[in-house]
Amino acid sequence: MAENNSSRGWIIGLAIVVAVAIGAYFFLTSAPEPEIPPVVSEPEPEPEPKVDLEPEPEPETADTGEQEPAAEPERELPPLNESDEAVRKDLLSLAPDGALGRWLVSDEVIRKWVAAVNAASSGQMMAKNRPYNSPPGSLVVEKEGATGMVLSEENYQRYDTPVRLLANMNNDAAMRLYRFWYPRLAEAFAELGMQDKTFHDQVLKAIDVALDAPEVDRPIQLVRPSVYYKFADPKLEKLPGVHKLMIRLGPDNAGRVKAKLRELQSELQQFQPPRQ
Repeated sequence: MAENNSSRGWIIGLAIVVAVAIGAYFFLTSAPEPEIPPVVSEPEPEPEPKVDLEPEPEPETADTGEQEPAAEPERELPPLNESDEAVRKDLLSLAPDGALGRWLVSDEVIRKWVAAVNAASSGQMMAKNRPYNSPPGSLVVEKEGATGMVLSEENYQRYDTPVRLLANMNNDAAMRLYRFWYPRLAEAFAELGMQDKTFHDQVLKAIDVALDAPEVDRPIQLVRPSVYYKFADPKLEKLPGVHKLMIRLGPDNAGRVKAKLRELQSELQQFQPPRQ
């Protein structure tokens, strides 16, 4: 159960992998409002002359109503090779106060996310060229008896922040991002040479893999035959990397992740990607 520093970053990735790399609502344009003609008030009628011949009141100035501001111009999709700055800015918009900033890389963003999704669709986690930065920290274990070791429940707290960011992510904003960037995601996926598959299919498969992660009774026994810890149970050790990660999250965090993924899955299943 070798755990490198990619695990917590991968949860952040899952939020964005699923909804993908991928501006929040700020770039969306709405239909322009119809122009509103200026409203002109009629001048007050002149009063009847009085005996003392008071001066006539001046007519009131025409009151012109303000027009609605013009709609912003439609946003253009940048070329894949020039997309890093724009897509990273869009990704940052998925969480408040730039909370995703320290997790996200700034180069080859779309290509790296596409590769991460493709790996996750088969249960694997990328060790190199990841689209997120590795956080500090290591696996937390507890001693059990003279030689035994178990996965500490303190370990679950290491994942609280990325899981919270995922759970609080706005689904509508994420889906708008996904639709906007999908042509570039598909373009990057085509570079992998898998002509019988689509990127959208791989996203849905990645979600299915995570949702299929088993629930495991605690305490979880560990062994350390070399540098890395492994699950003592051979069946657990043979699980795909995504499933091992879900176990390391702890039951509460894993439940929150799965609940969010089901919401996104429902949205994504209604999306019909354009033919390339």
